[in-house]
Amino acid sequence: MIMIMDKLPRQITSSPYVSMVLARRRPLLLLGLPLFLIVLFFSGSVNVDSEWSHKLDSFGDNFKAGVTYVTGNGTVQVTYPSTNAPSNTSSTFHAFPSELSSGATSTTIKSKPYSRPGFELPLAKGIPLRIMALGASTTRGDSPEEGIDNNGFRRPLREKLTSIGNKVNYVGTQRLGNMTDNDIEAYPGVVTATIHANAERAVPKSKPNLFLVNAGSNDCFQHVDIDNFYKRYDALVQYLLQSSPRATVIICTILPTWDTRFNGREDVWRVNPQIRRLAQIYKSQELPVVLAELQGPDGIQDGNLASDGMHPGTPGYEMMATKMYEAIVEADSKGYLQPPEPVQGILDDGDDERKDEDYKKWVDEKRKMDEALAAAEQREITRMMAELKKAREEGPVKKDRDTRLRRHPKMLF
Repeated sequence: MIMIMDKLPRQITSSPYVSMVLARRRPLLLLGLPLFLIVLFFSGSVNVDSEWSHKLDSFGDNFKAGVTYVTGNGTVQVTYPSTNAPSNTSSTFHAFPSELSSGATSTTIKSKPYSRPGFELPLAKGIPLRIMALGASTTRGDSPEEGIDNNGFRRPLREKLTSIGNKVNYVGTQRLGNMTDNDIEAYPGVVTATIHANAERAVPKSKPNLFLVNAGSNDCFQHVDIDNFYKRYDALVQYLLQSSPRATVIICTILPTWDTRFNGREDVWRVNPQIRRLAQIYKSQELPVVLAELQGPDGIQDGNLASDGMHPGTPGYEMMATKMYEAIVEADSKGYLQPPEPVQGILDDGDDERKDEDYKKWVDEKRKMDEALAAAEQREITRMMAELKKAREEGPVKKDRDTRLRRHPKMLF
């Protein structure tokens, strides 16, 4: 066995093919050295699978696997979030991150949250929102619940909008609710055609840049030409866009109902598809109109209605505010929101507008109080003058009585 092993190298070197290779070893060394260095470099850094196969595998496994790739200063491991992460997260990464130092060999870059304008940031770079809420009793915040404040969806919606940095001023010819900025354009029991007529009186005075339209419930309760409802609704929307050209219109599907007095439930199921189809038409026409879907799995259900089966309870109004807020954010993402047209006497902030009104009210009350005090003071002066006059007239009589008392002290008893 040992003899065979000793003869093996000689047999190999004596082979004519090997002899030829050895004779030409110098050119082969010059050619093979760079190839050898390349293989040596990648053999310690690159996995068997390529970067792109890794990336595709990571996408197929709910982003749980990372992507490994080689940079000039080491191996970078990028971890993707899972598919059930919030929608405002990003998996964007940079091939040469600044976080890597020159001596680093690997690191993990966490995905940074994506700040969508309208959630963490003000809408449309913080423009004032002059809002007109148009509708009937649901817009008014009516409800048979005890202690209802008639702020409805307006107060929670206003709080959401102001919390991200937009000033809000509700406008309309009516005032309702215990909130400071409580202007509104809504009346109980009115149908869509009447809401349109009310808008024609109110919109030119204030020129809102945002409309919140909740119309159609009373058309269903009163069974008003349901098949042609969409025509009346479109006429209202077109008027709003024409009369206030800077406006965005938020339209809403109407709430469900289990009320049996008016039997409007079936008509609600016929009206809402018409509103949804109009929203698709406006989208195709690139009009600044966005749908707030108030029904559906995450919308208002029968259980969110008050005891009358028509109006929301307090949680239902909160849900309406959330849905409208989401629709306004969508309008912002599409670039629909524009600054309101200047109108004399209308401020950007409805609360500030009320502060001026409160001061005027205070001045009027103070003036009335001052006038009342002055009148009371004058009455007291008049009384005193009368008493003094009487005392002066009775003065000599009293003097004679005092003289008699001095003369006859026993008259004191």
